[in-house]
Amino acid sequence: MGIPSNRLTYQTAGESHGPGLVATILGVPAGLTIDTEVINTELARRQGGYGRGGRQKLE
Repeated sequence: MGIPSNRLTYQTAGESHGPGLVATILGVPAGLTIDTEVINTELARRQGGYGRGGRQKLE
């Protein structure tokens, strides 16, 4: 069963309270450039308290 071309899915693996986390994103077109600075900026914004609550500071 394939993934529809207009849908992204992800899988995560790692320790619940450990230092490492792995994420696999499925459905991303081959050759797509991913700007890690944009991702890091969004993660920093969430850690700053924007969103649900204090638990997000662990992301």
